[in-house]
Amino acid sequence: MKKLFIFFAIISFALFGCSQEPETKTSESVTEKNVEEEAYVNTKTIHLELKESEEIAIFEKAVSNSTKESGIVNMATEPQYQFNSGKESYFLWITEESGTIMNRKDTHTIYILSSNSIKEVYKFVNSG
Repeated sequence: MKKLFIFFAIISFALFGCSQEPETKTSESVTEKNVEEEAYVNTKTIHLELKESEEIAIFEKAVSNSTKESGIVNMATEPQYQFNSGKESYFLWITEESGTIMNRKDTHTIYILSSNSIKEVYKFVNSG
């Protein structure tokens, strides 16, 4: 009887071990930042295609004249827009009174647009 119990115990462990899902390894390209970054992207976020040199200049100026906000942030709302400037990609929150951008590679830091950039970017996104 004891041998039969041991036999069934070994068979049970063997079957249980074989029925386990194989451990999947996470790709090195999937990082915490990628997951956080994708949390901001949704169907409501509008991708701005900057084609004309004047459009590109408005957004490059907005990025270069923006001021880094100190501390780690967590935006409460999803970005209204996304745009590319050079090799970088940014999220944009804009109203007539304020403008904030976030580099998609660093979702814990925001930059406040200058008052001039707020006017120009707001006018651009609300034209046409």
